[in-house]
Amino acid sequence: MHWKMPVLLLFGVLMIMGCLPKREPLPDGFDIQGHRGAMGLKPENTLPGFFKAVDLDVTTIEFDLAVSEEHKLVISHEPWFRASICLQPDGSPIPQDRERSFRLYEMPYEIIEQFDCGSLQHPSHPGQETMFAVKPLMTEAIEAIDEYVRSQGLPPVGYNIEIKSDPAWDNILTPEPAVFARLLYEELLAMEERLETPLLDRISVQSFDPRSLHAMRDIAPAVPLVLLTYMEGSVDDHLQFFGLEPEIYSPNHGLVTAEHVQRAHELGMRIIPWTVNRKEDMRRLVELGVDGLITDYPNRFNELYHRD
Repeated sequence: MHWKMPVLLLFGVLMIMGCLPKREPLPDGFDIQGHRGAMGLKPENTLPGFFKAVDLDVTTIEFDLAVSEEHKLVISHEPWFRASICLQPDGSPIPQDRERSFRLYEMPYEIIEQFDCGSLQHPSHPGQETMFAVKPLMTEAIEAIDEYVRSQGLPPVGYNIEIKSDPAWDNILTPEPAVFARLLYEELLAMEERLETPLLDRISVQSFDPRSLHAMRDIAPAVPLVLLTYMEGSVDDHLQFFGLEPEIYSPNHGLVTAEHVQRAHELGMRIIPWTVNRKEDMRRLVELGVDGLITDYPNRFNELYHRD
């Protein structure tokens, strides 16, 4: 035990001299969003990933939507089964050159839920834990996440929901945006009525497709919209391209400058970049004054800002 005293004395001296790393301040009201749950750690867009994100104290769960044959909303980044992360119901691989023929829009959910999208090692996230996992229905996922949050005694989380649409996909891989947005809003309304708990005030809807954001604004003007972009240019360039002013401006993190942050705030928008996985990028963006981050690794943000 005699070694502890010199170590403690050294620690105290270093603290006084300012030689130890300072604890980073956590910005007030900062929105840390778990990208597809916590896809750096658990299979993307699955219940295990969403629960992991909750365990890591995210304030918002981010996920993507596709549509099944019977027009059920399925949480999936693509409207097909990606060969690199999914296996067929019999456990066989999906041929890489034919993956887009495995269309969710042509399958009933009772078939979709038989595919395993968690047992293969994610090619971009070698540290992701593998396990059997399925693409859940949006309604089932939100109910399960809300129940998990309550069981942990935590405050309710928000949901940032991406409508995955593209003109080339219309009526082939997904419904047209007006139909897609209507399905989403009606499912959310029905959930709120059935569960008798506030939900719509915890929702934002995002898209790279201007048509989907316009459709959602026409249907539900009170639902906050999120403009997603990977294009270079100024905030005003992006607003002109989309033809609307969203509540949240969400560019790729590599595009963000002090001018982007200042202009977004001048226009009354929050700025929440994606997908921010390196600590040095997290620190840079927080110092620039962004209002949140979307990340595959909420744990890294916690380590940087001592959220424990």
